[in-house]
Amino acid sequence: MSRESKGIGAGWWFLLIAVVLSLVVFVFLLGPDRAIKISAASFLSTTVDGLSQDPGPHRLRQLDLRIDQASLDQLESDLPWSGGEKFPAIVLEHGVEYPVTFRYRGMYSASHYLGDKRSFRLKLKKDNPFAPYRKLNVINPKSFNMVNNHLGIWIAGRMGVPVPWNEVVYLRINDSDQGVMEMYEQIDGDFEKIRGIAKKEVPVFKGDYAPVIDRKLPPKRRLWESADHWEFVGKADSTAAQAQLKALISVVQDTLRTLSERRDTLAKLIDVDTYARYLAAMVVVNTKHMDQYHNQWLVLNERTGVFYPIFWDALLMFPPEGEPLYFINDAIAHWFLRIPEWRLLRDRYAYQALQELYVKGEFMEKYDHTIEEIQPSVLQDRKKYGHVSLTPADVHRFSVVHTISSFAGMRATVNAYWDRLNKRLAANDVTVERGEKLTLRSSSEAPFRLTWSGPMENAPQLIAGRDTLTAERKDGAWTALVPRAVALQEGSWDRPNANWQHYDVQPLNVSIAFTYGVPLDLTITNAITDAEIK
Repeated sequence: MSRESKGIGAGWWFLLIAVVLSLVVFVFLLGPDRAIKISAASFLSTTVDGLSQDPGPHRLRQLDLRIDQASLDQLESDLPWSGGEKFPAIVLEHGVEYPVTFRYRGMYSASHYLGDKRSFRLKLKKDNPFAPYRKLNVINPKSFNMVNNHLGIWIAGRMGVPVPWNEVVYLRINDSDQGVMEMYEQIDGDFEKIRGIAKKEVPVFKGDYAPVIDRKLPPKRRLWESADHWEFVGKADSTAAQAQLKALISVVQDTLRTLSERRDTLAKLIDVDTYARYLAAMVVVNTKHMDQYHNQWLVLNERTGVFYPIFWDALLMFPPEGEPLYFINDAIAHWFLRIPEWRLLRDRYAYQALQELYVKGEFMEKYDHTIEEIQPSVLQDRKKYGHVSLTPADVHRFSVVHTISSFAGMRATVNAYWDRLNKRLAANDVTVERGEKLTLRSSSEAPFRLTWSGPMENAPQLIAGRDTLTAERKDGAWTALVPRAVALQEGSWDRPNANWQHYDVQPLNVSIAFTYGVPLDLTITNAITDAEIK
């Protein structure tokens, strides 16, 4: 392959034609015939990558590894089972050698160990080029765009959610190009210590698939059914943390508590604000990859005595229209999203994020910068392997055309999804009737807030149908939340361990009686956006 720059010529015309062909290929990607999908992708990869002109120097950090070929041969001897053996290796940084321990990782997803690009894990000494991180995952990107998880993690971190350190790198092993990889820290008891918020290790639990036994992948296990399904990581004292995890699981599994009892009990066991941000990030990123079975982390904050989650393996998704606003990813979310105040807190964090990421354009600035940084390395990557579906047979090589097309697709689909989500959260499809009572009817999904002046001595009573609304004094006025009822879709199993469910917001039709009559200065606002309802 020639890397000589030739200007705009025949090569770019061929590339343009290949781009057009790729659009046809993506039509096939939606079809049932797997052979056509893979053969088309392979054809493009062998004909298009070679047309790439000189991409220029890497802008990504280069990860340069040295490992004995005999060690690699042993790791490759019986994949995926042979990949877990540990071998010594060297990280070379600016001519300095740093000893590491090297092994392959990821046997639950074929993209980690099939093709010509392997995912692996490094364990480093205290003195290393990536300090203070000492355990690093180096992952073969699963998606055509190669930055799906990287950007999802960035979004969550931007929203105030605890996230692992994450970077896209270009890998070389024994002077051989391996291509673009994603590198991020492996969570352990040092998570808070690394960030300067704890002086020692803190209790951390990993919720993931069960370990492989006897060369067989064990059945999935629901994490919130038992504390035994969580792995304690690190060297902190686990006694109190284990007891707290059991207490949390007991509350989650108890289906007989009232809503107020559950709210008050859960508030003593989990960081409600962080969980609200975490669930808000999930709806903004539109990820379903942290579920009942895997990709969960719990950190016990020793200062507050409650658990908070870490956003992991985000996978920025491309959702169709009609995605549920309240997806239930696990047993915590099953209860969290039933509590109106907590659900509102989640929605407000999601809406605030959209104003910054989408309306103000912060994400697209980050996106454009990321694409600019990764582009030279993508053009040099000849080992781009991903998978169309979750079956090993679908792991195949893809070309730079797939990557370029996916970049454009991400821009379009993310913007389209965020536009829909922003409009749903801000929608004020409501009719208001004022008489002896206040009547509200709405088909949109947002709750409403009532605000009015009045005597300070006693809280007024608000009767909404069969319910009593709680009025609170705030900033010299009374305020009350008119929540929205949510319900599982018809035929769903109403249990915390049920997987892949969501809540639907029910239409609102309520009359509210005030102690002193409907206040003349009453204002009604969208409780998510604070926009006044006229």
